[in-house]
Amino acid sequence: MPVYSLFGAAFRSDFPFPELSPADDATEARWTFCRADGVLAGRPQSLVGEEEVNTGVRVRLYDDGARLVVEFDDTGTFEITARGTELRWYAPEAPRMEDVRQDLLGRVLALALHQAGVTTLHGSAVEIGGEAVAFLAPKLHGKSTAAAALVNSGARLVADDLVAVTSDTQPHLLPSVIGVNLWRDSAAHLGADSSMETVGGKLRVRWDDSARRVTEPSPLAAIYLLVPVSDLSAQVRRSRVPSVEATVALLGQTKVGGLLGAAHRADLLVALAKLVERVPVFRLEIPRSFAQLDSLTSSMFEWHGGVATIPHARTDVRPQH
Repeated sequence: MPVYSLFGAAFRSDFPFPELSPADDATEARWTFCRADGVLAGRPQSLVGEEEVNTGVRVRLYDDGARLVVEFDDTGTFEITARGTELRWYAPEAPRMEDVRQDLLGRVLALALHQAGVTTLHGSAVEIGGEAVAFLAPKLHGKSTAAAALVNSGARLVADDLVAVTSDTQPHLLPSVIGVNLWRDSAAHLGADSSMETVGGKLRVRWDDSARRVTEPSPLAAIYLLVPVSDLSAQVRRSRVPSVEATVALLGQTKVGGLLGAAHRADLLVALAKLVERVPVFRLEIPRSFAQLDSLTSSMFEWHGGVATIPHARTDVRPQH
């Protein structure tokens, strides 16, 4: 079974995940993922929550105290053991494996991490000057584009889509995927090759150079809530968000908050309140223009003490397949 580096540990799977970096086969796996035979027997009757994944596609979470069961309309059923270490997939007929991998690396592992006391947020993250910064926002707000521009300018990629934060006194981000998925216009502006693999209508932009990626947990220095502005002449600027407002804002950007029941969401709210006590949260206003990406990268390196190795992110580094 292939073994990959994921969230600072090892992930063993019985089929390949090109989104992940291979690990030593001898490494003891924290998570094991396998395809199960037949159909799930005795699905828990207690529905915890459900939400829409995509138009017309929903996901439901069930819990019987011994395991979690996650049902997707299109990719089948995932079973998570109580310890969150064993993941089993019960496949529907003719599933799209790209979607299966996306669901596993998204909500399913987010729930497994939640069981282990790790908070998962919807965003992207990079490391600058030895510390991580995370970008959170709804879809189409430029999280992945911001992260890719920064990596092209000398930052190191930590995560995309799922940002995993430890509950330590000094919270750390756990590294995940080795690339980001970008819309074609963003990918073209950043110098990506249009022949790259397409994932859900986006191009998968990867950095095979290990110097561009983080492989160990990175201390979290700041969280940015992206706020695109229509005034293209405006400057990139940040403003500190008060703790109560920041906690509520982060609750809206959790990866699985919509699936969790009232009791779990209460625990999540407490974890988020502790997080904003330890890590500053900023509102980051960015004009909606690719021309402002250089200003964004310059500001981020200035704020976080890093040194940009590439003056302009546009096409100086071409992400590799």
